[in-house]
Amino acid sequence: MDKILSRWRSVTIGYLVIAYLLIVVFLHQPISTWLLASAGWILLLILVFLGTFIGMLGILFQSITKNPDTAKPFFKKAFKLGTKNAAILASYGLMLLRDNKSAEGLACFDRALTNSAYFLTTKTLMCNRGIALWKTGQLNQAIEAYMTALKKFGKDDQKYFSDRSFDEEALEALVKDNHYFYPQDYTTLGFLLTLKEAYDEAEFFSRAALIKEADYASAYDNLGQIEFYRGHLTEAKGHFDTALELNPSLSDSLYFSGLVAEQEGDTDTARNFLLKAKNCRLDGLNTIDYPMIDAALERLDD
Repeated sequence: MDKILSRWRSVTIGYLVIAYLLIVVFLHQPISTWLLASAGWILLLILVFLGTFIGMLGILFQSITKNPDTAKPFFKKAFKLGTKNAAILASYGLMLLRDNKSAEGLACFDRALTNSAYFLTTKTLMCNRGIALWKTGQLNQAIEAYMTALKKFGKDDQKYFSDRSFDEEALEALVKDNHYFYPQDYTTLGFLLTLKEAYDEAEFFSRAALIKEADYASAYDNLGQIEFYRGHLTEAKGHFDTALELNPSLSDSLYFSGLVAEQEGDTDTARNFLLKAKNCRLDGLNTIDYPMIDAALERLDD
């Protein structure tokens, strides 16, 4: 039954052709009878794929209104009704991550991955699943999810997996061997490795992002955070300054620039950066949150 449902397009075309031949050609019934039979089949499809039908309505409303929030109730209902449509599940999972509902987002990505038939959709789902794992406190599993995607969608026999050197030659080989890894993928993996305190490897992947896109602000933010945690404040400040030149509203760099200024004893500059960070719109995909900013501001006031 599942095999038939997975081929519903082919089955539908076959049904319509056979119904036309039987009703119109052989039985000589009017075309309206065939149209009525076709409408009945479409109604049956809607009932069988009700969750997907409702999810598609959400996508339609979102495209019309340009407001993702209009799709949420449709996606929520579609998920409860058991839709297996990877596009709907991917969109809903990303919305749930932004809403700080990481466990629910993870469930969406897990279901989508079992039903994804498209190459790049699967790769994106695997990476988003990694983010959901990180947000649910499973850092090691999150890193492994990205490494699995790197291995699956890159070339066979990648140098990175046999020789963990992080020199320029290895960096060029990494980017060359992974055509489908984008700057945001390298940056996210680099950030996860920063949390793991694997700073050399984190820097390696962050620099890979800059090979793909030389002006990628988030990669410079990564490099700034790595140097910050290494205790190299001057180098960290330089990377954060570059990131903010490229994206003045990059909340992470604003926050860490505040921390750098705090450690340098410049409380006025620190407060200015932190207040700018607090004025940014943060969601569940950010690496910082408002409580972190408030805690830093409170330290300045002590």
